Amino acid sequence: MSFAKFESAITGQIANLFQKRGAVEPSALIKAIEREVIKQETKTDEGIIVPNDYTIYLCEEDCHRLSAARMIKSLHEAVERKIIRENCFMDGKLSVKIEKMYEGNDAIVIKSKFVDGNSADEDTIDLDNDVLSNTLVKDQTLIAENEHTLIAEKENLNTSMRTNFARQIEYEIATLTLDDSDEKVQFILGERQFYIGRKESNDMILTDESVSRIHAYISYDRHRHILHDTESLNGTYINKNLISMQELKHGDKILIGNIPVTYEAL
Repeated sequence: MSFAKFESAITGQIANLFQKRGAVEPSALIKAIEREVIKQETKTDEGIIVPNDYTIYLCEEDCHRLSAARMIKSLHEAVERKIIRENCFMDGKLSVKIEKMYEGNDAIVIKSKFVDGNSADEDTIDLDNDVLSNTLVKDQTLIAENEHTLIAEKENLNTSMRTNFARQIEYEIATLTLDDSDEKVQFILGERQFYIGRKESNDMILTDESVSRIHAYISYDRHRHILHDTESLNGTYINKNLISMQELKHGDKILIGNIPVTYEAL
């Protein structure tokens, strides 16, 4: 769906009060952005879509304390996982920013909107050098003083097998769990394509003879995982239905040849 109709930047806000300045915990921030995702959902002919741009406003103390790279990464993942659990979609790249609130309010305020494209060309979170000097805060005062700040933006990761670019982030969004294994064997799904089959170069290697060498793969589109069968000999099933391509929902039961697998959002 085109975002042309959203050029006016539909915006929503959510504010949650806490006991005192500096009291906001990471778990509360994650819950707040999850609520905002669903609050602003919009029904369309192509499914329920949610905003792709989120700006979180915090008091100065909370802003500097919570704007670390790993917190931004956790917020990205929380939004992606909520989309899957609620069976929604998102168009465009996801952007999450933390900014300082100038009103002296002790609340969390989140403004969300639909944006057609973002300004950043690549992910800029550096998890190996997560220090305050590289804080992910968009502070107008600092900008005025010509100091640089980082703003986390997300783009599609490379779609080829096992290829990563330097500094790009591997988001952990969902899992595939082997249901017939004696021990709980899980595979993490992010945004890159994920291959399943007997061939050793696959991400999930299944040695059962009912599984083809490259049996299936999972792509990522509109912030949802999509399972594709690659014309395998014994087929791919979701909830007992034979499929050629289908988006995955939280809790789906998948059959790869004779191997049962469960898909779940983290």
